[in-house]
Amino acid sequence: MRRLIFFLPFLSANLMSAAPDTLVVGTKVAAPFVNGTDQGLAGPSVWLWENVAREQGFVCTYRPLPLDSLLLGLEQGTIDVCLPPLTITAEREAHFDFTAPYYIAYGSVLQRSRSGWRKALSFLGSFFSITFLRALGALVLVIGIFGLLIWLFERRRKGSGFGPGRRGLWDGFWWSAVTMTTVGYGDKAPQSTGGRIVAMVWMFTAIVIISGFTAAIASSLTMDRMGSAEGTIQDYKGRTLGTVRNSATSAWLRDHFFTQRKEYADMSELLAALDEGAIDAVAYDGPILQEVMATDSLGRYELVALTYHPQFYAFGLRQGLPRDLRERINTTMLGLLEQLEWRVLLAEHGLE
Repeated sequence: MRRLIFFLPFLSANLMSAAPDTLVVGTKVAAPFVNGTDQGLAGPSVWLWENVAREQGFVCTYRPLPLDSLLLGLEQGTIDVCLPPLTITAEREAHFDFTAPYYIAYGSVLQRSRSGWRKALSFLGSFFSITFLRALGALVLVIGIFGLLIWLFERRRKGSGFGPGRRGLWDGFWWSAVTMTTVGYGDKAPQSTGGRIVAMVWMFTAIVIISGFTAAIASSLTMDRMGSAEGTIQDYKGRTLGTVRNSATSAWLRDHFFTQRKEYADMSELLAALDEGAIDAVAYDGPILQEVMATDSLGRYELVALTYHPQFYAFGLRQGLPRDLRERINTTMLGLLEQLEWRVLLAEHGLE
């Protein structure tokens, strides 16, 4: 009898260890990583977790929840795993755990698309930028210098086409501009030795000079257009940004002193606020904003070409899960991330 009593706890422990792990998984549509379909959920995060669960023999109960409830559920232990990708932060790490990261994303900005008329006005306005005017002024100065030199040598030559006084100075400027652009009307030509030497020097150097000035003007126009598209996130500090409440982007904006920000429950509320003009732009995870652009068939939005706030995506885990279970999840995940199928799946969803 004593032997039987001694073996009962051992037998019970073996039976419990043989039972599959049952996990409560919180879900939420977070395209492109978690997409809702007629057959259920799909996407890279879904594929990754389902393969982990299958290889480890987990029995999963799925529970759809909003983001706030997902974070609260992990913190209170009512759910074991968060299926949508969560950004690893020190603040979150204090309340729940994470798996190994499986994707690196960056923050981005989405704003209302400008009309063709506004884009045309912006382009025309770039011709009046300081950089453009400086380049144009320098070009006019060089043309004027060689026009003056040719006039000094040719002003007393009859038939050269360079008369005295203001008219002659204008003739020199005209000749210099025509020569530089290789138009060559032939209405004015130097006759003196000094004038011809100036002309030869100007002809050969003008090729290099015009190329340099053309590049400078093009660069000024490009830089001005990039500047009008807000090339850095700091350009939005004076504007009202919207983001998802309790998201990693929300914390980043707060920590970087973006005081004019508004927070909403989800992306649908954000886009509604953007359409109504309640906010100037949406600041959020780049992959999710790219998905919005992919489904924007009416061309209402444009994604600003900037990146900030690198984010490491992982599955959230409640604190208190057995250490060996977390190690099994991470080991299986790392193996799956090395497979070609994972990279193909990312490419299919525009994440490569």
